[in-house]
Amino acid sequence: MAKNDSGKKSKVTVFLIKDGYSAIEDFLGFKDFRVVHIRSAGREIGTLVYKGGFQSKPAWVSIFDGIQGFDSKGIWNQSSKAIFVLKHENRWFCFTFGYARHLINELAYERNFGLIVSLNLGDPSGMKSIDKTNVGHVSLHSREQATREITLASFEFNDDIDLLRSVTAKLPRGAEDDQETVSGRDSVSIYTTVTIESFSEIAKRLFEAFNSKSYKKRYPWLGKMKEERDAQTIDALDSILLSRIFKEEFENVWLAIPEPVVWEEIQGFAFKYRAEESTKAGPVLYQDLDIGEWCKVARLDPDLTAKQLKTKKVFVYWQDRKDPSSWSVYRCLNAEIDLNHKKYILNDGDWYNIEPGFVAEVDAFYRSVPNSKIQLPSYGTNTEPNYLKLVATSNVQYALMDRKEIMIGGGRSRVEFCDLYSNNKEIIHVKKYGGATLLSHLFSQALVSGDCFLHEAAFRAEVNKLLPQGFKLANAKSQPIAKEYEVCIAVMSEVRGPLELPFFSKVSLKHAARNLRNLGYNVTKLKIPQ
Repeated sequence: MAKNDSGKKSKVTVFLIKDGYSAIEDFLGFKDFRVVHIRSAGREIGTLVYKGGFQSKPAWVSIFDGIQGFDSKGIWNQSSKAIFVLKHENRWFCFTFGYARHLINELAYERNFGLIVSLNLGDPSGMKSIDKTNVGHVSLHSREQATREITLASFEFNDDIDLLRSVTAKLPRGAEDDQETVSGRDSVSIYTTVTIESFSEIAKRLFEAFNSKSYKKRYPWLGKMKEERDAQTIDALDSILLSRIFKEEFENVWLAIPEPVVWEEIQGFAFKYRAEESTKAGPVLYQDLDIGEWCKVARLDPDLTAKQLKTKKVFVYWQDRKDPSSWSVYRCLNAEIDLNHKKYILNDGDWYNIEPGFVAEVDAFYRSVPNSKIQLPSYGTNTEPNYLKLVATSNVQYALMDRKEIMIGGGRSRVEFCDLYSNNKEIIHVKKYGGATLLSHLFSQALVSGDCFLHEAAFRAEVNKLLPQGFKLANAKSQPIAKEYEVCIAVMSEVRGPLELPFFSKVSLKHAARNLRNLGYNVTKLKIPQ
């Protein structure tokens, strides 16, 4: 065995393969890669799969191509990939280096392995950063970083509307003040001492942390959403999902990127692969993922199965011209489905069973939001802007405020005060029903606007400039009395019966309405029928 740098500290990234895979070839694609069986102390401890010499032209080269005196022939980015695979407790562990993670079948590794390990190993008061997804804005990923180690509760994390995706934390100090760092979501990255002999010990340590239930005691709210593992239930959910896709029933089914990305590095998304050197036109690049557009391009076979769906890809084209990356379309799909009186959410390639108590809590709050006594006409065939104009021009009680944005946050963003404002101090926010993301934007606008209206004189002054005569505030400098105002959340819906919202929208409404109530407003909901 070749010598190694004993005691050298470095960051290793590890994936845990799901149970049931017997051979490396079952979850790893390594055609044209070199394979070395690593031995130590007379026994085989693992397999190294590697390849070097990957070349790509830097994106900036194209800017200067053709300029006299500029020779781009020798300008290349070069990279390598490697995976070290070993078995512990009859489970496969993959230690990845470079961009090798893409060699692993993305449906083969354990979801949230890194998150669970990081929460169990990390010092509860040693958190450095978190990644989260707002369940009201399913495609909204965000990261918060602390300048020093803090507790998870010290981050701006609301367990009602935020889903924890990954954490970075310091481990408790060792005997010689040797403090390691761990982070992860699906994979786990740990900065520790690495030698050939230590890989097995690292795998053992991570596996023990993955099987520990300590994190559930520290963070009991994580149980609000649980991964569904029953094969028959998953098959039934997938069948319903496919049926909705074929029927183009996209009300509670949509596409979203499954992980945070640096948008400046992305050229676009495609539903078909095209090699960079190809002379053929296309594919069309999209700036976001849209399920309707995907269905048009995919031309789905009516006999498509969930297994076949999982093989279809969304491709990410990069600005620096490196080979496109890809996600399984199934991993990008999001859905809300009710089955056998239970609520299920598809997110990041896995189905989650929402805790009945949390569903009951959200539904109870939704019912507690009273229906408004405001009477608005049916919208018929009108679009949202046309409908709002119609209401304001046909009824002198209402002022049109739609698309009249006010700058807030020192000029970093804009918000509408509302869509309609009445001379009875009714602040009405209107949106045509369009799924969880659109509705959550409506609720967020209501909350931000309500807070600014109450606490910022400059905001009220801008509102007063936009309000027509007969609706203006008597004194914009004076703080309003919130209880004198009704904040009405109005949804234009063609569905018959009482107003019903997707579960994630109800969660988002709960967050907004509760905060508006705390500010003193009277909060109501209203259905505008077709």
